[in-house]
Amino acid sequence: MSETIFHVRPGGALRGRLRVPGDKSISHRAIMLGSLADGVTEISGF
Repeated sequence: MSETIFHVRPGGALRGRLRVPGDKSISHRAIMLGSLADGVTEISGF
């Protein structure tokens, strides 16, 4: 049986704006990811 190996490297910084539907689960995910991010995360319309 063949073994597959993936090498994952960190990417660069992300910047920009994202507008998503006002879904509660998506809003919660945005807050969780924002809490892990470096710098300032602004979430409005929550």
